[in-house]
Amino acid sequence: MKKLKKLAAVLLAGVMMCTALTGCSIGNTAFKYGDIKVSMPEAVLYAQVQQCVAENQYGSYFGENMWSSKIQEGVTMEESVKKDTIDQIKIVKVFAAHADDYKVSLTEDEKKAVEEQAKAFAEGEIGKKAMEKAGADEELVFAMYEENAIANKVRQAIIDKVDTKVTDEEAKVSTVYKLVFAIKKTDADGKEVTLSEAEQKKQETKAKKAYRALKKGADITALAQQYDITDGAEESFSAGKSLGGETFERAVAKLKKGEFTPVMKDDEGYVIAKLTTTMDEDKTEENKETVLQERQNQAVKDQYNKWTKDLEKDWDYEKDVNKKYRKDLTFTFGEFTSTESSTTAATTEK
Repeated sequence: MKKLKKLAAVLLAGVMMCTALTGCSIGNTAFKYGDIKVSMPEAVLYAQVQQCVAENQYGSYFGENMWSSKIQEGVTMEESVKKDTIDQIKIVKVFAAHADDYKVSLTEDEKKAVEEQAKAFAEGEIGKKAMEKAGADEELVFAMYEENAIANKVRQAIIDKVDTKVTDEEAKVSTVYKLVFAIKKTDADGKEVTLSEAEQKKQETKAKKAYRALKKGADITALAQQYDITDGAEESFSAGKSLGGETFERAVAKLKKGEFTPVMKDDEGYVIAKLTTTMDEDKTEENKETVLQERQNQAVKDQYNKWTKDLEKDWDYEKDVNKKYRKDLTFTFGEFTSTESSTTAATTEK
């Protein structure tokens, strides 16, 4: 199932040749994206892999009504997954279409691996069910795996050009101890509600009183107990990652170890923060890998946006994607349930 998940989460693959598709007539086209044409069998097969993955991830939570469940206003889980699948296919196709730009091709060993992985999918229980519903054949499955392998190499070629040096300052992780005088509470129905203006004023008064106490040398943890504050406590963060946002980080950046901010208000309440560690060396070193990964992902995203800038101006999911896919394709909970521990293989890593 882990390998199946990789196929569903694929961000990269190549342009499918018409001869590799099961039927290439206009009526059998799921959508066009510039010069790229995607058949219904391919789009449906991708969607079904996504369906299987989603059920394994969220099925126990949503249950049998998973696909009709609203995950945002007016949008069901089924609609969301189908639309996300189209976005993934677009990314897949675009990256692989630029293989020549990076002199990318598959080695003989890679081609052999693709054949083995495609065969494993086509012969597996889930693969057979998905292919039958999609009207797909082994030739299409092989082409999809081949695309993923090529496109993944294009992605890696982009990443290889990214500067790998991350400085301590870029990855710096600081730690603060916070007092948060909350302006929200949970009501009897379990819903989060904002306090009245009068109640908020009381919280502000408490925060200012605590601030004056800190200036006189009071211990911040003792104040937390005194005011029965359960929110806040310690928080470690790097640039752009704090819960308090940019204003909060600017205030903390001005502090020396042991100093504290004035009372600030954010979405959660009135906050006072004491800087306990200017730079946590161990956490900063660990964060360097995260910073590098974010830099690499951004490079990939930027390149994709550059390639598709003009195409996206005219793209409209509702208009450009075949109604047979958008409306007629439905997911039935449990239809691809399998006891297979490793049904398929996919060539693409995130």
